[in-house]
Amino acid sequence: MAEISVGLTQFLDFTLKGSGAAKTNFVRKVKYQPDYHPAFDHWRQLRNEIKRIHENNLDIATLDDLLKTVDQKKRKGYQEAIKQYKKFVKGKQIEWFDVGKSHWAFENLLVRSTPEIGLVINGKPHLIKLYFKGKSERIDTHNIKSTLTLMSQSHSSIDFPEDYSHAVLNVQRNRLYSTTEVNQDLLVSLESEAAQFLYLWDRV
Repeated sequence: MAEISVGLTQFLDFTLKGSGAAKTNFVRKVKYQPDYHPAFDHWRQLRNEIKRIHENNLDIATLDDLLKTVDQKKRKGYQEAIKQYKKFVKGKQIEWFDVGKSHWAFENLLVRSTPEIGLVINGKPHLIKLYFKGKSERIDTHNIKSTLTLMSQSHSSIDFPEDYSHAVLNVQRNRLYSTTEVNQDLLVSLESEAAQFLYLWDRV
C-alpha cells in the first residue's frame, strides 16, 4: 500500500474541520493538489525569518524588515502576524534550541510533524508549531488536542526530555496551546482522526 505523506499543518487543518462534508472536501483538495512549491507557500518567508531571528539571537524588531521585501499582496497579512508574534515574545526570556526532524505514522499515513522552532520560554522548553490560519480556522483547547497528542507521540531525531512541552502557537491570536498529560482517550481520538483521513482519502 502506497504511503500517504502530509504535513503537520495539513493534518491540523483537517482536524479543525467540523462537518463531514468539510473534511471530505479538504482531503480531496490535499489529495489532488500540485506538488509543493515555495512560491505557493504563503507563510514560508515569515516562518523562516522567525526561525532565523531566534537562531541568531537577533532583536525581534528585525521582523519588521521583512515587510520591505514581501510581495504587496502578502504585506497586510504579514504585518498583522508580525505584530501578534512580537506581542507573544514581549517581556519573555527566550532562548532557541534545535528541534531536529520528526514524524508520526499510522497505518500508511505519515505526518511530517517537525515543529518550526524550539524555544525555552522563561525557563520552560517548548517545541512549537507556528499556525498562521487562526483567523479563518477556529482553534480551542478541545480541537487542538489531537495535533498536540500527535506531536508528543512523534518519532524525533533528537531525544527530548519529558519536560519539553509540545505546543501550537496560533500566531494571529497570540495564543499558545501546550500539551498536557497524554492518556489513552487522547491516543484513541488521534488514531480516529487519522483513520477518518485515510477512509476519505481512499474514496475521494
